[in-house]
Amino acid sequence: MGKIKEKKKLIIIGGGISGLTAGIYALDNGFDVTIYEKHNIVGGQCTGWTRKGAFIDGCAHWIVGTNPKSPFNPLWRHIGAINDSTNIHETEYFSKFLIGDEEVTIYADVEKLRKEFLRVAPEDKRKINEFIRVIKAYRSVQIPLKKPLDKMDIFSLTSMGIRMIPMVPFYNHYRKVGTDEYGMKFKSPILQETFRRIMTPNYNVHSLFYILQALSKCDAGMIEGGSKNVAFRIRDQFINLGGKIEYNANVKKIIIKDNIAQGILLASGEEVTSDYVICSTDIHHALYDLLDDQYKDKFFEEKFENKKQNPLQICVLTSHKVKKDISTKPKMIDVPCEPFYIGSNKIDHLGFRNHSFDKTLNKDSTTVCCLICLENDDIYDTLKKMSKEEYVKYKREIGLYAQKYIKQYFELEDDDVELIDVTTPLTYERYTNAYKGSYMSFITTNKTKGLMRKGIMKRVKNLVLAGQWLMPPGGLPIALFTGKHAAYRVTKMNKQRFIDNDKKYKVKRES
Repeated sequence: MGKIKEKKKLIIIGGGISGLTAGIYALDNGFDVTIYEKHNIVGGQCTGWTRKGAFIDGCAHWIVGTNPKSPFNPLWRHIGAINDSTNIHETEYFSKFLIGDEEVTIYADVEKLRKEFLRVAPEDKRKINEFIRVIKAYRSVQIPLKKPLDKMDIFSLTSMGIRMIPMVPFYNHYRKVGTDEYGMKFKSPILQETFRRIMTPNYNVHSLFYILQALSKCDAGMIEGGSKNVAFRIRDQFINLGGKIEYNANVKKIIIKDNIAQGILLASGEEVTSDYVICSTDIHHALYDLLDDQYKDKFFEEKFENKKQNPLQICVLTSHKVKKDISTKPKMIDVPCEPFYIGSNKIDHLGFRNHSFDKTLNKDSTTVCCLICLENDDIYDTLKKMSKEEYVKYKREIGLYAQKYIKQYFELEDDDVELIDVTTPLTYERYTNAYKGSYMSFITTNKTKGLMRKGIMKRVKNLVLAGQWLMPPGGLPIALFTGKHAAYRVTKMNKQRFIDNDKKYKVKRES
């Protein structure tokens, strides 16, 4: 009998979606995998929590890849996020916008969207038709899901490029145009205001086109049970395959000797050795804390130093328990409000998400959440300087201000609604080491340079990076495929063939 080959040991720092995904693909390829997670649960920012008897979904509005014919779908299925019994709520629209006496709906169905825009702005027929053409063209966008771009041969790259030809002219034309700037190309004040409020103003309109094309293909559904249950299903898949998770394990440093990653140092002082390390944490934390700022990275240094061109995604999330049935009200609605400030950010509209469509989250109530996206991160420093009492009071003021407009729109009395939580950048920092409390990566602006960062460090061997920071604007799909890519890179470092087990979930897609 031959000697059993000892498995190579892989440590993954961070139990978010990218870390869990990397772990599952690494297990498929025969590695001994342990995830070290600083929190007492997995999921990272793909999570939810309970306050005053009500569940708050703190992450996904929708998840790209819910359509069985989507290229992302086999990956989600392979890691256990969804299966044949998972109930998917279709996303009928991006959001509704209350503008004066009009309620404008950004429908997922492009023909419904065309009719809706023509209803409120017949004078913009030509521009509206072009807008719909661009969304359809963006359906040809290709993401390198099988392996990293730098590992693809010339034939695969050429094939990908050919399939993307329909969108290329529009991408080149609009890649330096912001959403608010794009909106000003319409004559209608209603559409101008819609585009001003549809995303943070410094967002490139390219990001909007990508979202709308996914919605138009019924490929961005809402998974019943919320974000936390998605993360827990992936956790279960990881453990069932033989993976191990160390909770409350705060990693202090990545151990590097002779420019080779050889393990980790925990905050407790314990050293853990390994053959390979995948770092799936916030990238600023990885570079400046875990690597002790010893290995310069020009790609990220430029982004962190140039805030105007690379603003962070900063937000305040207010959550409200509603005891009245509001299931007939919209799932997503954006309403105007009297201007107020969060730091130097002027807020004159609020977007609400009504979770009553998912009856599994709460029994006798529902939650309405208000995600207030900010254009800059100066509120982080302001909050850091506050005393605990000042901080609690400030959060409550924001929450009650949002609740005032929730009561107005949803027609609620005082006893019908209760402020139950306010999440700030400090919250994201405390639980996930997020740089300045950013809940996603950099905003893609008209000045953004370089869309994707390789998941390797030039001067460090046996270390791989994963996570949403590798490609702005971040989000769950990017965490997913960079996790898979990280496992791919580790197998190649170990000089073995990468086993891709998500192939069995693929179905024939329409051309």
